[in-house]
Amino acid sequence: MRTIASHEPPAAHVMHSWNADTRTLQYAYNGSPLLAFHIPDGAEPYYREYSNGNLQSRPLAQQLYLALDRPATVKVRFRLSKDAINMRPQRATEGQAILGQIGKPLLHGVNGLYDVLQDLLIDWHGAEWSWTRPQLEQDSDGNWQAEMEVRAGRRPWIVNLRMHYYREHLHYQNHRPWEWRPKLQPIAGWSTWEAFAQHVTAADIERSAAHLKEHLQDYGLEFIQLDDGYQTEQIPPNKEGIAADAWLQTNDRFPGGHDGILSAVRERGFQAGIWTSAMVTNREFAYDNRDSFEKDADGNPLCGEWIYYVLKGEANTLKEQAAPLYKGLKEHGYSYFKTDQIRHYLYDGLHKAVVAGSIDSDEASRQLRAYLTCAREQLDDDDYFLACWGVLTEAVGLVDACRIAGDSNPTWPAICKQIVESARWYHTHRILFVNDPDYVCMRTEEAWGKSLLSLVTLSGGVLMISDNTDLYDADRRYATQRCLPALPTSTGETGPLDLSYPLDLSLPKADYKADPSAAFALLGIDAAQQLACPTASLWAFHFQLPHRSWCVAGRFAVVPLPSAELELESLALSPDKAYYAFDFWRQRYIGKFEGTIVLEKLELGHCQIVGLTEVEAYPRLIASSRHVSMDAVSVRNECWDNNELLLELDGVKGTTENYWIAVPPDYEFKEHEASGLTLAGMEHGDGEWIQLRIRFDQAGGGHITLRFI
Repeated sequence: MRTIASHEPPAAHVMHSWNADTRTLQYAYNGSPLLAFHIPDGAEPYYREYSNGNLQSRPLAQQLYLALDRPATVKVRFRLSKDAINMRPQRATEGQAILGQIGKPLLHGVNGLYDVLQDLLIDWHGAEWSWTRPQLEQDSDGNWQAEMEVRAGRRPWIVNLRMHYYREHLHYQNHRPWEWRPKLQPIAGWSTWEAFAQHVTAADIERSAAHLKEHLQDYGLEFIQLDDGYQTEQIPPNKEGIAADAWLQTNDRFPGGHDGILSAVRERGFQAGIWTSAMVTNREFAYDNRDSFEKDADGNPLCGEWIYYVLKGEANTLKEQAAPLYKGLKEHGYSYFKTDQIRHYLYDGLHKAVVAGSIDSDEASRQLRAYLTCAREQLDDDDYFLACWGVLTEAVGLVDACRIAGDSNPTWPAICKQIVESARWYHTHRILFVNDPDYVCMRTEEAWGKSLLSLVTLSGGVLMISDNTDLYDADRRYATQRCLPALPTSTGETGPLDLSYPLDLSLPKADYKADPSAAFALLGIDAAQQLACPTASLWAFHFQLPHRSWCVAGRFAVVPLPSAELELESLALSPDKAYYAFDFWRQRYIGKFEGTIVLEKLELGHCQIVGLTEVEAYPRLIASSRHVSMDAVSVRNECWDNNELLLELDGVKGTTENYWIAVPPDYEFKEHEASGLTLAGMEHGDGEWIQLRIRFDQAGGGHITLRFI
């Protein structure tokens, strides 16, 4: 198990001390400094002392305040643990973008910090404030720090502290990040399910793996996951065996067994993933081993919807029936494990026993968690464990990812649900686990697939495509390549689950392409409102890399969207700065914006992805064609020095990509020098930008230096 060597933070107040010599008001938590207010000379501070101000005793919330006898600027410093992020302390409201982040940016107007390893949320209100640096910074011990300036005065500036925030305030009781953190790596792969369903064969795996290696592997597709259809018809295949036999053996469509499956995948350079389920379908087996199953009112093995016979989540049963399944698949060589139907195991199985009165709800939850614990214990730390489907609090602290949406398919209601549920559950993303919106079906309408691909990779979700690869034409392959690899984006906002819009988009069938007005009914929206940014439609992803920072705004037409003039503050960007804007899918520079930006009208299912880079007094990169992130993938370094712009780039050998450089009026391109790649062409546009066509001549890329006068 992956563990964090740390003790549990206390559900206790921070305590204060006042240093008159340095005029610093300090607060400590869990044995370490947390907050420091540096009060300027001549200002008299007023603040709450000791543990006064307990707003709630369970879950614990503490409110601090600071007031001064006259207006003055106070410098505030936060000292956090070895994992912390800037976090908006509530979910996006109307007109606000849903926030995601890569790196450790400190975002304009985002009034919260979350200390991940201490599960501590800090937020502040009541005075003007601004960050003094663009990002969190690490001290010599590896702890993260942030600094701001607050314009304090007689009106109190309020700081709220919520200890054990996800664990108690949001009721994820198994969230103990000081003990265990999920594997937060980005995932990109292909699954057999939407391609072949239960009729998948060994030949399908061979043919698909060959196609994926040729067209997508070099761009970042890493996993091939075998789904339902390889196991024996009955689980287990005979009454004398154990439940694991159905999965460790394969049916006649896989004559080479697991060794044949794995060789087809691994010999082509992919990692192998496997699907399993908690169900038992063999009636004779269940009745011969009735003590291993929950009982119905007649004392017979309990049979539940979708799960059939309900295994007891008890130590002996799990040791005999579940442990050999995961241990055996692990020994074969799989490294990605998707466990399905655990929601049905709990709600349609164990809770049926609760209704019958044989166990209570707490025992049902305990048994589900015992099942997942048993599975987790058979796997190595590096193995990836995905729980499917539904966000179950019992899975927190055990699984690396949770599937958050229903079954995917190429229809608009299914795709809309994936977008909506990605928004609804974004507060859990890379805090509790990685969010999995289920498979992206690229055989859908091309614009719909492009939208979903863009959102999943930008938001950092589990990016698994699933279609018969024969359906991947050149345009669909190109769109998929632009969204590979997946990104390690984490949430930038938190708050309770939003229940203000429909969860299940199962309405009468409609031709959504011919009649997009039907899409409004899906989300319970009045079509006459013409909302500029309805729920789940507006996102802002902030990148803070060592060499470069920028924002990617995504607008997704969950309903047809009118053109909109959008406040940059709604994207957590400063209204006082100017930004270059670039439309990724249209591959065009769209101008400089300050204060607001105009976004285009969108038809149902379409998207607009806009890169926003702060205008500086020197030339700088603003976009590339390689990746929808513009570009967190191929740009390894960007450096401006002495009238030279250095770009270190790593592309796919033999391909050509475009890179756009903003050029202020005071500069003119003179010449270039390249190594490991070739400048295959250049275009000058409107005196504001140049477009470079870069050909990657070798694996590993190279660098190009642009000289300006």
